[in-house]
Amino acid sequence: MKKSRLNIALLAFVLLAISGCSQEGSNAEKTTKASTTQVSTSAVAQTKKTAANEYGSYDEADFDESYEEDNATKINLNQSSSKIDGTGATEKDGVISITAGGTYILSGDYQGQIKISAKDEVVRLVLNNVTITNDSSSAIYVEQAKKVITTLAEGSKNNLSDGTDYTFSSADVTEPDAAFFSKDDLTINGSGTLTVSGNYSNGIRSKDDLVITNGTVNVTAKNNALKGKDSVSIAEGTFTLKTTEGDGIQANNATDAEKGWVAIDGGSFTIQSGNDGIQAETNLSIATAEVKIQTANGYDDSSIDTTASYKGLKASGNILIDDGSFELNTADDGIHSNGKVTINNGTFLLTSGDDGIHADTDLLINNGKITVGQSYEGLEGATVTIKDGDISVKASDDGINAAGGSTDEAAQEGPFGADSFGEPGGGGDSTKFIEISGGTVFVDADGDGIDSNGDVRMTGGTLLVNGPLDGGNAALDYDGTFTIEGGTFAASGSSGMAMSASDSSSQASLSIYFDETQKAGTVINLKNEAGETILTIAPDKDFSHIAISSPKLKVGEKVTLSSGGEDTGTKKNGLFSDGTYTNGTELATISIDDIPTSVDQSGNVVSGNQMGGPSGGQPPM
Repeated sequence: MKKSRLNIALLAFVLLAISGCSQEGSNAEKTTKASTTQVSTSAVAQTKKTAANEYGSYDEADFDESYEEDNATKINLNQSSSKIDGTGATEKDGVISITAGGTYILSGDYQGQIKISAKDEVVRLVLNNVTITNDSSSAIYVEQAKKVITTLAEGSKNNLSDGTDYTFSSADVTEPDAAFFSKDDLTINGSGTLTVSGNYSNGIRSKDDLVITNGTVNVTAKNNALKGKDSVSIAEGTFTLKTTEGDGIQANNATDAEKGWVAIDGGSFTIQSGNDGIQAETNLSIATAEVKIQTANGYDDSSIDTTASYKGLKASGNILIDDGSFELNTADDGIHSNGKVTINNGTFLLTSGDDGIHADTDLLINNGKITVGQSYEGLEGATVTIKDGDISVKASDDGINAAGGSTDEAAQEGPFGADSFGEPGGGGDSTKFIEISGGTVFVDADGDGIDSNGDVRMTGGTLLVNGPLDGGNAALDYDGTFTIEGGTFAASGSSGMAMSASDSSSQASLSIYFDETQKAGTVINLKNEAGETILTIAPDKDFSHIAISSPKLKVGEKVTLSSGGEDTGTKKNGLFSDGTYTNGTELATISIDDIPTSVDQSGNVVSGNQMGGPSGGQPPM
């Protein structure tokens, strides 16, 4: 009697369950976080959530890769003349029909179909070096079963493919429509390899729940590679998914708010999709994963239909990411939610033809390393909250946007049309805001660097902005107030629309207008009366205005402004730290008389207009 090894994930599941009581306190915060973030996710998924931080819905049987050969029906596939050893299966006219629950071990090659009609019973298919090809329908068709568990035998290589045209019984019949198609729950596990060619439409599809807990899964499909109507749960595995027209992974139940979700708890994914990379009709939750996605031909694809969707990670509900690595090269948004996006950790490299990360409601970044290397707008939501992390954003329009947009109506819509931010906002809407309390944030924007239809709040961290060169945009643009209570802030750019911090701040800020445009790389230094450096910065772009705030900048003191020279410190995003500044040209001694102080480069006080610049919108000459 042969029995395959039990999946390591199951052992971990049992051990974690035993130790759950001792971890109750450490997991309470994360459980609360997940439940509050996934407002409308599947109730089943939440009740199945374990101490291992699983967001998917799994049964123990989903992880069980073991099977007993002595009690199984063995099917040796041999084109149209297969050998069946056991009960529950018959062959007729190129179709092997499985009509009873139990375990079926398949091996060999077959031109035809495996069809399962087992009423309300569980069927386990063990694929052990199987190749099944069907030119007129699905290679495997689950017509009825309580659940089908497909185990990829250890070391096995298995292939399923269909044809480009299906033969249906009548014109109104449209299913099956996948090389591996199931009307009921479908699970895939095991350490073998499954390669699927969905030439007609989908690769692997379940009309109920699709669960994958292990295996190497390679799918090439005309439409969607992996599709579960009610849900997709992935615990582990290695996935290479390629689609011509559809999504890499999709859950599409739009009629039940408790379904239509995708949950990924682990695994490695390489996705080349004709449309979205991973798409959930409700919520998308990722505990951890290694994800590489390219949609269409990437961020600079100019041949796409802009009425279609080519997003990397997409959900009509909320998106929650706990950890992982994400390399997304997308013709549309890199990460897009019609609800809330929460990022707790992870490494992100995003190049996008539209937005880097978009949330219709709230974008919350708790930690992580996020690099938006190319975008139309970098980070945007009705609210944007950054608590920690290392964030770098490059945008051809606005860098970080809270329910705002360019003043140019055509440009505001971007390549894929106007964005939605949930409830409508207006000028000075305090419900729309950008808030930074920690981390390091760097923005390089050709439009507004920081743009809020409401407020901007900063209580900690570092915010650096290389703003636009044209006078129609600004490094900083807000309709409400910009309150600074802590942290280091420096924003450089054009002077025509320049703004600085509001007088509601508790930390001092200095706004400097230069007589002429300063070249990129020009070093600017501020020192206090004791000769200690407050800040040294060398913006990477030309600038005629710079706004600065630092805990070291104090009301009632005088500071010395210098340009040029050198700093021996470490330079990151233009900001120097832990060095000594020397050899600069002293421009002015400036009295910091108010919380916001605005001067020209000679230290003369200038009065600001509504946009923060001197009266008339030009620096004094």
